[in-house]
Amino acid sequence: MRSTAFMAGVAISCVLSLTPLPRVVAQDQGNVADGILPGGNILSCETYSLRDLFEPQKPDPKRPWVGKYPQLTIYTFPAFMKQLGIKGVAINDKYIGSLEQSNLDKIKAACKASDRVVTALITAGPMALADEPKRLAGLKEVEDKMRIAKYLGAPVVRINLGGPGTGFSDEVGVANCIDSFKRLMPLAKELNLKMTIENHGGVSKTSEQILAIIEGSDPQWVGSCLDLMNWPLAPDQIHVLYKSCKALAPYAYHTHAKCLTFKPDGEEATVDYARLLGYLKAAHYKGAISMEFEGPGDPVEGVKKSRDLIIKHWK
Repeated sequence: MRSTAFMAGVAISCVLSLTPLPRVVAQDQGNVADGILPGGNILSCETYSLRDLFEPQKPDPKRPWVGKYPQLTIYTFPAFMKQLGIKGVAINDKYIGSLEQSNLDKIKAACKASDRVVTALITAGPMALADEPKRLAGLKEVEDKMRIAKYLGAPVVRINLGGPGTGFSDEVGVANCIDSFKRLMPLAKELNLKMTIENHGGVSKTSEQILAIIEGSDPQWVGSCLDLMNWPLAPDQIHVLYKSCKALAPYAYHTHAKCLTFKPDGEEATVDYARLLGYLKAAHYKGAISMEFEGPGDPVEGVKKSRDLIIKHWK
Protein backbone atom coordinates (compact mmCIF):
# COMPACT_ATOMS: atom_id res chain seq x y z
CA MET A 1 0.00 0.00 0.00
CA ARG A 2 1.43 3.40 -0.87
CA SER A 3 1.55 5.97 1.92
CA THR A 4 1.23 9.35 0.18
CA ALA A 5 2.39 11.33 3.21
CA PHE A 6 5.32 9.00 3.77
CA MET A 7 6.39 9.04 0.13
CA ALA A 8 6.21 12.81 0.09
CA GLY A 9 8.47 12.82 3.14
CA VAL A 10 10.93 10.45 1.53
CA ALA A 11 10.87 12.52 -1.66
CA ILE A 12 11.74 15.65 0.32
CA SER A 13 14.45 13.77 2.23
CA CYS A 14 15.92 12.51 -1.04
CA VAL A 15 15.99 16.02 -2.51
CA LEU A 16 17.66 17.36 0.62
CA SER A 17 20.25 14.58 0.48
CA LEU A 18 21.21 14.89 -3.16
CA THR A 19 24.65 16.01 -2.07
CA PRO A 20 26.81 12.90 -2.49
CA LEU A 21 26.44 10.36 0.29
CA PRO A 22 29.60 9.31 2.12
CA ARG A 23 31.37 6.71 0.07
CA VAL A 24 33.79 4.01 1.08
CA VAL A 25 37.29 5.23 0.34
CA ALA A 26 39.67 2.42 -0.41
CA GLN A 27 43.23 2.18 -1.58
CA ASP A 28 44.02 0.08 -4.63
CA GLN A 29 44.87 -2.87 -2.41
CA GLY A 30 41.54 -2.59 -0.64
CA ASN A 31 40.85 -3.74 2.91
CA VAL A 32 39.82 -7.34 2.36
CA ALA A 33 39.40 -8.04 6.08
CA ASP A 34 36.55 -5.50 6.11
CA GLY A 35 35.08 -6.43 2.76
CA ILE A 36 36.73 -3.94 0.44
CA LEU A 37 38.37 -5.65 -2.51
CA PRO A 38 41.48 -4.53 -4.41
CA GLY A 39 40.47 -1.66 -6.66
CA GLY A 40 37.86 -0.45 -4.18
CA ASN A 41 34.98 -2.77 -5.14
CA ILE A 42 32.73 -3.55 -2.19
CA LEU A 43 32.23 -7.18 -1.24
CA SER A 44 28.50 -7.45 -0.59
CA CYS A 45 25.89 -10.07 0.27
CA GLU A 46 22.28 -10.35 -0.82
CA THR A 47 19.79 -10.77 2.01
CA TYR A 48 18.30 -13.61 -0.05
CA SER A 49 21.47 -15.67 0.50
CA LEU A 50 20.46 -16.15 4.13
CA ARG A 51 16.71 -16.45 3.55
CA ASP A 52 16.51 -19.53 5.83
CA LEU A 53 17.81 -17.44 8.72
CA PHE A 54 15.07 -14.86 8.32
CA GLU A 55 12.52 -17.57 9.14
CA PRO A 56 11.65 -18.70 12.69
CA GLN A 57 14.55 -20.95 13.72
CA LYS A 58 12.66 -24.10 14.58
CA PRO A 59 14.49 -27.46 14.35
CA ASP A 60 14.16 -29.01 10.90
CA PRO A 61 15.73 -32.44 10.26
CA LYS A 62 15.90 -31.66 6.53
CA ARG A 63 17.76 -28.40 7.21
CA PRO A 64 20.06 -29.03 10.19
CA TRP A 65 21.57 -25.55 9.96
CA VAL A 66 18.23 -24.02 10.99
CA GLY A 67 18.61 -23.17 14.67
CA LYS A 68 22.40 -23.17 14.48
CA TYR A 69 22.45 -19.39 14.11
CA PRO A 70 20.33 -16.60 15.61
CA GLN A 71 17.26 -15.68 13.60
CA LEU A 72 18.08 -12.70 11.42
CA THR A 73 16.06 -9.55 10.88
CA ILE A 74 16.76 -6.66 8.56
CA TYR A 75 18.12 -4.85 11.63
CA THR A 76 20.59 -7.58 12.63
CA PHE A 77 21.71 -8.52 9.12
CA PRO A 78 24.31 -5.69 8.88
CA ALA A 79 26.03 -6.74 12.12
CA PHE A 80 26.07 -10.36 10.94
CA MET A 81 27.75 -9.22 7.71
CA LYS A 82 30.37 -7.40 9.76
CA GLN A 83 31.15 -10.64 11.59
CA LEU A 84 31.71 -12.28 8.20
CA GLY A 85 33.96 -9.49 6.92
CA ILE A 86 31.44 -8.35 4.29
CA LYS A 87 31.10 -4.59 3.83
CA GLY A 88 27.96 -4.33 1.71
CA VAL A 89 24.35 -5.37 2.17
CA ALA A 90 21.99 -5.70 -0.79
CA ILE A 91 18.43 -5.62 0.50
CA ASN A 92 15.56 -7.51 -1.07
CA ASP A 93 12.48 -5.39 -0.45
CA LYS A 94 10.57 -8.43 0.86
CA TYR A 95 12.65 -8.20 4.06
CA ILE A 96 12.13 -4.48 4.72
CA GLY A 97 8.74 -4.81 6.37
CA SER A 98 7.00 -1.50 6.96
CA LEU A 99 7.74 1.21 4.42
CA GLU A 100 7.17 3.93 7.00
CA GLN A 101 10.07 6.33 7.34
CA SER A 102 10.58 5.38 10.99
CA ASN A 103 11.31 1.80 9.93
CA LEU A 104 13.66 2.88 7.16
CA ASP A 105 15.48 5.01 9.71
CA LYS A 106 15.97 1.93 11.89
CA ILE A 107 17.50 0.08 8.93
CA LYS A 108 19.83 3.00 8.21
CA ALA A 109 20.82 3.17 11.88
CA ALA A 110 21.59 -0.56 11.94
CA CYS A 111 23.87 -0.20 8.91
CA LYS A 112 25.60 2.83 10.42
CA ALA A 113 26.11 1.12 13.78
CA SER A 114 27.92 -1.75 12.05
CA ASP A 115 29.69 0.48 9.51
CA ARG A 116 28.05 -1.37 6.61
CA VAL A 117 26.77 0.17 3.38
CA VAL A 118 23.67 -0.60 1.31
CA THR A 119 24.82 -1.59 -2.17
CA ALA A 120 21.45 -2.19 -3.84
CA LEU A 121 17.72 -2.48 -3.33
CA ILE A 122 16.21 -5.53 -5.02
CA THR A 123 12.65 -5.09 -6.25
CA ALA A 124 10.38 -5.92 -9.18
CA GLY A 125 7.81 -4.26 -11.39
CA PRO A 126 5.49 -4.99 -14.31
CA MET A 127 8.02 -3.47 -16.69
CA ALA A 128 7.16 -5.74 -19.62
CA LEU A 129 3.41 -6.05 -19.08
CA ALA A 130 1.22 -5.61 -22.17
CA ASP A 131 -1.73 -4.41 -20.06
CA GLU A 132 -0.82 -0.72 -20.14
CA PRO A 133 -3.07 0.56 -17.31
CA LYS A 134 -1.68 -2.11 -14.98
CA ARG A 135 1.88 -1.44 -16.14
CA LEU A 136 1.64 2.30 -15.58
CA ALA A 137 0.06 1.78 -12.17
CA GLY A 138 2.89 -0.63 -11.31
CA LEU A 139 5.49 1.92 -12.32
CA LYS A 140 4.19 4.19 -9.58
CA GLU A 141 5.07 1.46 -7.08
CA VAL A 142 8.52 1.13 -8.66
CA GLU A 143 9.04 4.87 -8.24
CA ASP A 144 8.26 4.49 -4.54
CA LYS A 145 10.91 1.76 -4.26
CA MET A 146 13.41 3.93 -6.12
CA ARG A 147 12.90 6.70 -3.56
CA ILE A 148 13.34 4.17 -0.76
CA ALA A 149 16.56 2.89 -2.37
CA LYS A 150 17.93 6.42 -2.44
CA TYR A 151 16.84 7.07 1.14
CA LEU A 152 18.69 3.94 2.31
CA GLY A 153 21.82 5.06 0.47
CA ALA A 154 21.77 2.48 -2.31
CA PRO A 155 23.38 3.60 -5.60
CA VAL A 156 21.51 0.93 -7.55
CA VAL A 157 18.03 -0.55 -7.77
CA ARG A 158 17.39 -3.89 -9.43
CA ILE A 159 13.97 -4.00 -11.11
CA ASN A 160 12.88 -7.47 -12.17
CA LEU A 161 11.08 -7.18 -15.52
CA GLY A 162 8.56 -10.01 -15.58
CA GLY A 163 6.84 -10.92 -18.83
CA PRO A 164 4.33 -9.27 -21.17
CA GLY A 165 1.49 -11.64 -20.32
CA THR A 166 -0.16 -14.64 -21.93
CA GLY A 167 -0.36 -14.47 -25.68
CA PHE A 168 2.21 -11.71 -26.12
CA SER A 169 5.68 -12.12 -27.60
CA ASP A 170 9.00 -11.24 -26.01
CA GLU A 171 9.33 -8.51 -28.64
CA VAL A 172 6.29 -6.80 -27.14
CA GLY A 173 7.82 -7.24 -23.68
CA VAL A 174 11.13 -5.71 -24.76
CA ALA A 175 9.36 -2.68 -26.26
CA ASN A 176 7.31 -2.23 -23.09
CA CYS A 177 10.43 -2.43 -20.93
CA ILE A 178 12.13 0.27 -22.98
CA ASP A 179 9.07 2.46 -22.55
CA SER A 180 8.93 1.72 -18.81
CA PHE A 181 12.57 2.63 -18.25
CA LYS A 182 12.16 5.84 -20.23
CA ARG A 183 9.23 6.78 -18.00
CA LEU A 184 11.35 6.11 -14.89
CA MET A 185 14.38 7.96 -16.26
CA PRO A 186 13.56 11.45 -14.95
CA LEU A 187 13.31 10.13 -11.40
CA ALA A 188 16.48 8.07 -11.77
CA LYS A 189 18.34 11.19 -12.85
CA GLU A 190 16.83 13.23 -10.03
CA LEU A 191 17.92 10.63 -7.49
CA ASN A 192 21.22 9.81 -9.22
CA LEU A 193 20.18 6.15 -9.08
CA LYS A 194 21.15 3.42 -11.54
CA MET A 195 18.39 1.04 -12.67
CA THR A 196 19.45 -2.52 -13.41
CA ILE A 197 18.08 -5.62 -15.09
CA GLU A 198 18.88 -9.05 -13.70
CA ASN A 199 19.00 -12.03 -16.04
CA HIS A 200 16.06 -13.66 -14.31
CA GLY A 201 13.71 -15.27 -16.78
CA GLY A 202 10.79 -13.71 -18.61
CA VAL A 203 11.90 -10.97 -20.97
CA SER A 204 15.31 -10.96 -19.27
CA LYS A 205 16.12 -14.59 -20.02
CA THR A 206 18.67 -13.79 -22.76
CA SER A 207 21.55 -11.34 -22.91
CA GLU A 208 20.37 -10.21 -26.34
CA GLN A 209 17.02 -9.03 -24.98
CA ILE A 210 18.63 -7.38 -21.96
CA LEU A 211 21.05 -5.51 -24.22
CA ALA A 212 18.19 -4.42 -26.49
CA ILE A 213 16.45 -2.86 -23.48
CA ILE A 214 19.61 -1.19 -22.18
CA GLU A 215 20.56 0.23 -25.57
CA GLY A 216 16.96 1.21 -26.30
CA SER A 217 16.68 3.28 -23.13
CA ASP A 218 19.96 4.81 -21.90
CA PRO A 219 23.03 2.79 -20.80
CA GLN A 220 24.09 5.66 -18.55
CA TRP A 221 21.08 4.99 -16.32
CA VAL A 222 19.96 1.47 -17.24
CA GLY A 223 22.36 -1.44 -16.96
CA SER A 224 22.83 -5.04 -15.95
CA CYS A 225 22.49 -6.66 -12.56
CA LEU A 226 24.68 -9.48 -13.78
CA ASP A 227 23.84 -12.81 -12.16
CA LEU A 228 26.81 -15.01 -12.95
CA MET A 229 24.85 -18.26 -12.89
CA ASN A 230 21.26 -17.49 -13.95
CA TRP A 231 21.88 -19.11 -17.31
CA PRO A 232 21.66 -22.63 -18.73
CA LEU A 233 24.04 -24.81 -16.71
CA ALA A 234 23.91 -28.06 -18.69
CA PRO A 235 27.35 -28.97 -20.07
CA ASP A 236 26.21 -28.58 -23.67
CA GLN A 237 24.77 -25.10 -22.87
CA ILE A 238 27.44 -23.67 -20.56
CA HIS A 239 28.93 -21.71 -23.45
CA VAL A 240 25.78 -19.54 -23.36
CA LEU A 241 26.58 -18.58 -19.77
CA TYR A 242 30.12 -17.43 -20.58
CA LYS A 243 29.07 -15.63 -23.76
CA SER A 244 26.22 -13.84 -21.99
CA CYS A 245 28.30 -12.77 -18.97
CA LYS A 246 31.04 -11.43 -21.22
CA ALA A 247 28.49 -9.46 -23.28
CA LEU A 248 26.80 -7.90 -20.24
CA ALA A 249 29.87 -7.18 -18.09
CA PRO A 250 30.54 -3.77 -19.72
CA TYR A 251 26.96 -2.74 -18.86
CA ALA A 252 26.95 -3.98 -15.25
CA TYR A 253 26.14 -1.67 -12.34
CA HIS A 254 25.55 -4.50 -9.85
CA THR A 255 26.33 -8.21 -9.72
CA HIS A 256 24.87 -11.32 -8.19
CA ALA A 257 27.95 -13.45 -7.64
CA LYS A 258 25.96 -16.64 -7.39
CA CYS A 259 27.43 -19.91 -6.18
CA LEU A 260 25.70 -23.27 -5.84
CA THR A 261 28.16 -25.98 -4.85
CA PHE A 262 31.90 -26.15 -4.28
CA LYS A 263 34.76 -28.50 -5.05
CA PRO A 264 37.10 -29.61 -2.25
CA ASP A 265 39.58 -26.90 -3.31
CA GLY A 266 36.93 -24.19 -2.82
CA GLU A 267 36.23 -23.55 -6.49
CA GLU A 268 32.62 -23.39 -7.71
CA ALA A 269 31.71 -26.84 -9.00
CA THR A 270 29.92 -25.82 -12.20
CA VAL A 271 31.58 -22.66 -13.53
CA ASP A 272 35.03 -21.13 -13.81
CA TYR A 273 34.82 -18.22 -11.37
CA ALA A 274 38.20 -16.78 -12.31
CA ARG A 275 36.97 -16.53 -15.88
CA LEU A 276 33.66 -14.90 -14.90
CA LEU A 277 35.24 -12.36 -12.57
CA GLY A 278 37.81 -11.74 -15.27
CA TYR A 279 35.07 -10.43 -17.55
CA LEU A 280 34.13 -7.84 -14.92
CA LYS A 281 37.75 -6.81 -14.34
CA ALA A 282 38.33 -6.48 -18.08
CA ALA A 283 35.29 -4.17 -18.23
CA HIS A 284 36.75 -2.04 -15.38
CA TYR A 285 33.72 -2.82 -13.25
CA LYS A 286 33.55 -0.59 -10.15
CA GLY A 287 30.33 -1.77 -8.53
CA ALA A 288 29.74 -4.19 -5.68
CA ILE A 289 30.50 -7.90 -5.95
CA SER A 290 27.37 -9.11 -4.19
CA MET A 291 27.13 -12.76 -3.22
CA GLU A 292 23.93 -14.70 -3.75
CA PHE A 293 24.31 -18.22 -2.40
CA GLU A 294 21.55 -20.52 -3.65
CA GLY A 295 23.08 -23.93 -3.12
CA PRO A 296 22.11 -26.75 -0.77
CA GLY A 297 23.34 -26.96 2.79
CA ASP A 298 24.33 -24.44 5.43
CA PRO A 299 23.87 -20.98 3.84
CA VAL A 300 26.34 -19.27 6.17
CA GLU A 301 29.03 -21.73 5.14
CA GLY A 302 27.97 -21.15 1.53
CA VAL A 303 28.43 -17.40 1.93
CA LYS A 304 31.82 -17.91 3.57
CA LYS A 305 32.99 -20.12 0.71
CA SER A 306 31.63 -17.64 -1.83
CA ARG A 307 33.46 -14.82 -0.03
CA ASP A 308 36.73 -16.71 -0.03
CA LEU A 309 36.38 -17.65 -3.70
CA ILE A 310 35.81 -14.03 -4.73
CA ILE A 311 38.73 -12.78 -2.64
CA LYS A 312 40.93 -15.47 -4.21
CA HIS A 313 40.21 -14.37 -7.76
CA TRP A 314 39.64 -10.60 -7.42
CA LYS A 315 43.25 -9.38 -7.43
